[in-house]
Formats: sequence, structure tokens, C-alpha cells
Amino acid sequence: MVGALLVAAVIAAALVGQWVRQSMRSPSVPSATPDQPQAPPNSIAPAVTGPAHATEATAKPAVPAIIATPPISGITATPAPTPPARVADLTELLQAAPSTRMRWARFKANPAVLVIEYPNLYEQGLAMNRLAAMFEKRMARRDRVPTDAELADLMRRSGDSVASFYQGHDYPAAKVARFFSLAETQRVTLNPQELQLRSLMLEAELISRSTAAAFQPVSSQAVVSFTGVQPDDPATAADERVDGVRREAVLRHELSHGEFFTNPAYRAHCTKFWRQALRESERRLFSAYLKGLDYNPADEELMANETQALLMHTPDARAFNASNLGISDAALAQLRARFRVGEPSYGLKGP
Repeated sequence: MVGALLVAAVIAAALVGQWVRQSMRSPSVPSATPDQPQAPPNSIAPAVTGPAHATEATAKPAVPAIIATPPISGITATPAPTPPARVADLTELLQAAPSTRMRWARFKANPAVLVIEYPNLYEQGLAMNRLAAMFEKRMARRDRVPTDAELADLMRRSGDSVASFYQGHDYPAAKVARFFSLAETQRVTLNPQELQLRSLMLEAELISRSTAAAFQPVSSQAVVSFTGVQPDDPATAADERVDGVRREAVLRHELSHGEFFTNPAYRAHCTKFWRQALRESERRLFSAYLKGLDYNPADEELMANETQALLMHTPDARAFNASNLGISDAALAQLRARFRVGEPSYGLKGP
């Protein structure tokens, strides 16, 4: 009896020793974090860093292959917890050191808004322009993702380049999910920046996969983007210069769109202002101006959303001023005062 017990103990010790040695040879796969969203399989994605207040990051080393081992009775593996998404306030987003990599953070005043900063307008355009064309451009279709040729044609007709198409972007999670679902259905070949964006949207849980070829939004969230400072390209007719004043104006403008998408009280206030506080003649002024920027004037929600962002959250007269509407500075100030009547509390206030 004693001999049998000794034999069993020796066998058990051998098995445990084998498991310990095998575990040391087989490192676990680190979970994706907000600092480094993982690209989809078989894609080449640009480098990603963490939130805007983080320092320049280095690329992660390749993950070794995992060697399968049989389960050990009574021992349960505990997966490492995924770190919470980092947050940054307006000052932190604006004062972050320049970076050559895309980085992101949750907006501290409203964490439902995810903020991406691209190093320059060109990188931002490659990632976001197709989304913009589908949902906002006047001449684009809303039921399909534009091809590369169709997107190039839209830019050519508006006199824009990849860099000058938009200075910032904003989309609710539902539109992001629809865009990537249609891209899968249509078998549109997405570029590396778009694949990187899709990977980030999944990693940050703005969207999730519902089927192999479909995505769905995860609650009421939004993504907005802006860029670092950059000089103008003298070889082009468009003005690609982004200085400190313009950079702040773009970020404030886009964050107000994020508020519109995710804050029902603020969205209701903006809609009421558009429909009731503005006179018909004033709505026509804004619609005509936005149509000139190639926005779709038939989309009332888009008109109300762009109006609030221009009127209240674009502190750069080069981007928007009274002359854009053909009115006086006093009349513009009066419009802003009317907007503030009944304005609810929200994460971003105007200048």
C-alpha cells in the first residue's frame, strides 16, 4: 500500500514538473490594448500608438506561436484583463507632442467619443475619405461604398486631393458599422489605413462582428479625427496648412459632432434650434453655404449638425465667419446668442 502511494506521488510530481517546464517554454499571447490595436489577419497596417498624451511608441515584437498542451486537471488558466481605454481632455489632446504615428484616446468629458489624431491630412484622408464620401458628399450614393475610381472622381470634381478632402472627420458608430458591412458585401478592397481603422473600431469596441460579413454598432458611440500641425504644400491649389489655431478649431468642431451623435439632450437642442430658432431665410443661408462645401443639403440632420459645429465650435475665422453667410458680425453674434438659449450641459463648450 505504501509503495503504491509512493509511485503515485512520483508520477504526479513528474507531471507537474513537465507542465511547469512546458509553461515556461510557451509564452501567452498578450491581449490587444488601446496603445496598439491589432490589424486584421493578412493585412499591412500602419503603426498605431496609444492616446494623444502618450509618448512615441515602438512596434510590438512578433508573438511566438503557441504550443498546445493538454489541460491539467484542477488548474484553470486566468486570462489577463484588458486595460481600460485611456482618456484625455481637450488640453491633453492639443498639447501632446508631435508624433509620426496615429494615436487615439477617449474624450474625458464624454468617453462615448473616441478621438483619433493622425500625423497629417494625407494619412487621415486615406483612412477616412471613403467614409466621408459615402455619408456626406452631395453627389455620392448612400447605399454603397465608393470604389477607388469613384472616390478619385469625387475628389477631382470638387478640386480636392486626398489631403484636402476634409480637415477632420466625425461618424456615429452605426455609420461606421454600415460602412464596413457594405465593404465586405461589395468585396471592396480597403487600403491599409482603412483596415487599420476597422481594427481599431473593433478593438475599442465601437463596433462588433455580428456575422462573417457584417458589423454592428456597440451602443451610442462616435469616432472623430483631427491631425497634427503641418505646412501647406505649395505644389497644390488647396491649402493644406494646419497651424495651432486651425488644429484646435478642427478638434473642437469635430468633438461637437461627437456630442451631437452621443448626447440626446444636445442633439435635441441643435435640432430645435435648426427647425424653430432659425428663420427660414437663415436656414437657406446655412444650407447654401454647406452645399457649396459639397455637403448634402437634403439631409436635415447633417445640416443641423454642421450648423451647430460651425456656429458655436469653430474658433478660426479662416474656417468660418459672418461673410461666409453674407451677414454682419453683429448678426452672427445674435445667432450665437439665440443658440445659447436653453443650451443644455454637455462635455464641450464653445469659445
